[in-house]
Amino acid sequence: MAGPKVIIIGGGVGAIAMAHTLKWKLGFTNFEIYDKRERPGGTWVANTYPGCGSDVPIHLYSFSFNLNPDWTQALADQEEILNYIESTVDKFQLRRHFNLQKECRGAEWKSGQWKVNFYDVKTGREFSEKCDILLSAVGGFSQPREPNFPGLEKFRGEVFHTAEWNHDFDYTNKRIAVIGNGCSAAQVVPSIAPKVKQITQYARSAQWYHPRPNKVFTSWNKFCFRYLPFWQRWRRLDLFLKTDQLASVYGSDEGQVSQRLALEEEAKRYIYSQAPKEYHSFIVPKFPLGCKRRIYDPGYLACLHRPNVALLPEGIKQVTETGIVSETGKEEDFDAIILATGFSVTSFLTPMRIVGKTGQTLEDQWDQHRGAQAYMGTFVHNHPNFAILFGPNTFPAFNSVIYAIEVQVDYIANVLMKPVLDGYATVIEVDPKAEEKFITDLDKVLEETVFSAGCSNWYINKAGRNSAAWPGLAVTFWKATIFPRWKDFNMNGGSVWWPLRKAGRQISGSSSAIVVALLVAIAWGSWTAPGLLQESAMRVASLVNLKL
Repeated sequence: MAGPKVIIIGGGVGAIAMAHTLKWKLGFTNFEIYDKRERPGGTWVANTYPGCGSDVPIHLYSFSFNLNPDWTQALADQEEILNYIESTVDKFQLRRHFNLQKECRGAEWKSGQWKVNFYDVKTGREFSEKCDILLSAVGGFSQPREPNFPGLEKFRGEVFHTAEWNHDFDYTNKRIAVIGNGCSAAQVVPSIAPKVKQITQYARSAQWYHPRPNKVFTSWNKFCFRYLPFWQRWRRLDLFLKTDQLASVYGSDEGQVSQRLALEEEAKRYIYSQAPKEYHSFIVPKFPLGCKRRIYDPGYLACLHRPNVALLPEGIKQVTETGIVSETGKEEDFDAIILATGFSVTSFLTPMRIVGKTGQTLEDQWDQHRGAQAYMGTFVHNHPNFAILFGPNTFPAFNSVIYAIEVQVDYIANVLMKPVLDGYATVIEVDPKAEEKFITDLDKVLEETVFSAGCSNWYINKAGRNSAAWPGLAVTFWKATIFPRWKDFNMNGGSVWWPLRKAGRQISGSSSAIVVALLVAIAWGSWTAPGLLQESAMRVASLVNLKL
């Protein structure tokens, strides 16, 4: 099946989920995936630092269409996750669609198509490809946040971000500075502490820590997951429901606040029981639980007892040729500086230059508002036939990113792919008024959550808007997208024969006899009543609230 050409930017879980739906649910194969890295996997290819792993239960952080009974533990490490992702690519015959080490530099809508610009990482060659539909699957964890400390460029030692780990650097018996104290820092510090000479961690703010609910799966567990009917599905559902309920404590009503305070007390008891007393005065946050992403402690707090690990609760004044000067003037020399500063999550699609139908870049369009925004976190006005996976306000702060991505994939398939494949429309774009109303309503809900409690988190963009998190239960995102509001979209082009094309596509896998019978019926109808099929198409369209 040829049809329109689709280009997917990014090669992580979003691209793979989208590719699976295109190929195995829609029977569509005219798509290409471009990624700047050397293998599929996205963030799990980039993040290879010591201790890297998932903090979401792995039976939930996996594809619904490819459950794995052989996970070794409940919170899998980076290597196991990456192997699973690549096995998924091969199992569903998606590798031939990948164009690796091809970095997207930007795209522009011209003459009813997208012109997408690429850079070949291996050869240095620049080239362009055209497509009818452009899908971004670069995700929110693709652009490391690089701090601009005075003097950093003068440091004579090693400097690298956790997402760009330098495996050629031997940290054994070295003096290491770790800047930041989010999830990656909590994994790195206890992983390298036994080998280094000294670690000093610079952390301007505190974090909420909880016990890490990890479990090593036995052979019996794996047997049950593999052979007992629905056992693994049931575990996945149970994890989903329990995890999703965490959203109920992040609101502002009295019951939610009461539940949150109880969880905060539990977290405090855990932190005080694990961390050295010398840190008790500043290690517990002053902001409400949930304002930042919670950390399931991988041994970090206990690691602070080590004589070669020091936690400094202040920022950086400047970097010298040999070390760091803190905000209070404390100076220390280091062999390496590790930036555990997270990602520019709210800078969606940066640094790609995406130009819409009016000639305005997506970045400029968003800057005229309050940062990144998209209808249902997926569609942006002025950008026809374009969708963003893991877009603005789709991050489920209490649940699996892969669940949210699969919800988006189905939504894109229903709103964009199916109408184009069926010939109903050639160009589909969200109405700007519908997008603005969606954002206005969403912001009102977000203002009543702990995300807006005033702490420094990666949900809030430079304009002060939460452009990352979905404000409620993950299941409410599914409910919001399962029945598209067709009046919120402008559709152009297409054919009045689209219901027949749709029927033909749906039975494309049926027996040849059925196909022949359908073709005969269409031919007979066209000969005897040439206006009948067109009239029927119009009636069907009106019934489903579509515009021809």
